[in-house]
Amino acid sequence: MIKNIGWKSNPTSFEYKTGEDAKIQTADIRNVKEFEIYNQVKYVRSTVKIDRSSQDVNKLSKVRKPEFIEEQLFLKELTSGNANLYKYSDGNLIRYFFQMGGNEIQQLIYKPYQAEKESVIYKSYNTDYKKQLEQNLVCPNISSNEIQKIEYKEKPLTELFIKYNECSDPNYKNTSIKNSNKGKINLSIRPRINSSSVSLSNSNRINLDLSNKLAFSAGLEAEYVFPFNKNKWSIIIEPSYQYYKSENTSDVNYLVGNKLIADVDYKSIEIPIGIRHYMYLNDQSKLFVNAQYVLDFVMNSSIEFKRSDNSIYETLTVDSKPNFAIGVGYNYNNKYAVEARYYTKRNITNGYLAWNNNYQNISLIFGYNIF
Repeated sequence: MIKNIGWKSNPTSFEYKTGEDAKIQTADIRNVKEFEIYNQVKYVRSTVKIDRSSQDVNKLSKVRKPEFIEEQLFLKELTSGNANLYKYSDGNLIRYFFQMGGNEIQQLIYKPYQAEKESVIYKSYNTDYKKQLEQNLVCPNISSNEIQKIEYKEKPLTELFIKYNECSDPNYKNTSIKNSNKGKINLSIRPRINSSSVSLSNSNRINLDLSNKLAFSAGLEAEYVFPFNKNKWSIIIEPSYQYYKSENTSDVNYLVGNKLIADVDYKSIEIPIGIRHYMYLNDQSKLFVNAQYVLDFVMNSSIEFKRSDNSIYETLTVDSKPNFAIGVGYNYNNKYAVEARYYTKRNITNGYLAWNNNYQNISLIFGYNIF
C-alpha cells in the first residue's frame, strides 16, 4: 500500500504500509529498485548521467555540450518495450531518458545555452536528442522528417516511442500508463450572504460606527486545479458583486441642530485572486482553505454627511484599496460547496488624508459547480 501523493518532482523516497492496520514505513532510493502504483505511475531506479543546465536566461551555460554529472535517480517510466522512455522532473527541470533493449539508460540531450555571433549574445539550443532518436528508432514507419519535428515534450516523445515499439514488434501491446492526472477547470456559481460594517473618523473628532448589515450578492468562480500532488492545489479567481448601505447619526456640538448624519452607499465589483488547498476526507468529501488578494472596483459610491435638516455637510467619493481574504470550506462530490470567508479591513476613502476608516466584511458563500 503505497501512498500516492501525485509527485510533481520525481521522488527519492515514499511511504507505504503492508496492510490496512500496519504501521507506516518509509522506503528510499537506496534500497528500492523500482515501485509502481498500478495503472497510475511506475518509477525505476537507475544511475545515469544527467545534465542539469539551467534554462534561466541569466544562468545559461556558455557550453553547447551537455555537462553531465552521475546521479542515482528514480525515473518515471512512460513507455516500455524494445525502446523504453523515462522522465525526470525536479521543479522546473525536465529531462527525458531512453533505453534500447537491455542497454544502459541515457539522457535525450536537449540543452539551452548562451551563444555568440559577431559580438551578439543570444540563446541557442542543443537538440541532439533528434540525432539520438534518428540513430536508435530505426523503423520504416518513422521518417527523418517526423523526428526533426518532434518537440522535447512528454506527449510527442511518448507517441513516437509507442510507434517504434509497435513497428519493431508485431506482438507489442501498449501497456504504458496513461497520464490521467491532468489539470482541471471548474466554473461555479457562488451566491453569498455578506455581513459588513464601516467605521469612520477624522481629525474634527468625528467618530462613527455604522452597524453590521446583511446583504445578498453573487459571484462566479473560475478554478484551475493543478495536475500534481493529487489535485490538492488550485488557483482561483472570483468576480463578485457586493454592496453596503447604512446610515448613522452622531451628536456633535459644532453644527446647527447638533446632529451629524452619515450615509454610506458603497457598491463594487470584487475580484479575489488566490490559491486553494484541498484536504480529502473520502472519495466524495473534502475540506479546503484558500487565501486571496482582493481587487475592488468601485461603482458610483459615496459617503454623505448631513446636518439634522438633511442639508449636505460634506461628501466623500469612495475609492478603495485592495485587501486580503482567508476562507475555509467544505466541498461535496465536486458539485456543492459552502465556505466561510473573512476579509481584512479595507480602506474605502483612499485619497482623503484627514479621514480614517475601516470597511469590514465576513461572507457565507455557497457554491454550485456548473462544470
